[in-house]
Amino acid sequence: MASAEILAAGLEEGRAKQLSSSEAEKRLQWVRDTRRVLSPPEMISPDGSVNQDFFKPKKVVLVEDRKWGPEERDLLYQGLEKHGVGRWKEVSAELLPRWDDQTLRVKASKLLGSQSLARYVGWKGDRDAVDAEFRKNKELGERLGCWKGSYLVEDDGGSVRKALQEVQQPTAEQNAKGEPVE
Repeated sequence: MASAEILAAGLEEGRAKQLSSSEAEKRLQWVRDTRRVLSPPEMISPDGSVNQDFFKPKKVVLVEDRKWGPEERDLLYQGLEKHGVGRWKEVSAELLPRWDDQTLRVKASKLLGSQSLARYVGWKGDRDAVDAEFRKNKELGERLGCWKGSYLVEDDGGSVRKALQEVQQPTAEQNAKGEPVE
């Protein structure tokens, strides 16, 4: 029996140990008996061997093919205008139910051209205001060498933070109204 031969070639403390054929068969029988006791009945064949069909998927689950397109982008613009940055659950529930909060955050980050949305939390703006923020972030990023992959990214030297402090940032009142900042 092939299984008994495999068991007979087992290792103990790093040294090969030869088992007699009867000893190997005893161990194999113990394995089968233990499987019958501890395993679900449909997992074990009547002889105690593993039923491999048990581990095959019972049904194939097809993953919905989702692609982000112009329609979704337009709905995200609407969500930013109505709910604002950071209100991803509301945007998802009302406008983009097939998309999770994290995906909406990343897509909004791309629209605004800013890796960090921390300074935009609560900010609301229509398409023109969002596009204006993107242009402002792109200009700043290109000027500072911090424009990477269509995002303004923070640098270790703090030059982005300093430049943003010099440029007037939207106030909380402007954020709530979605007013663009000159």
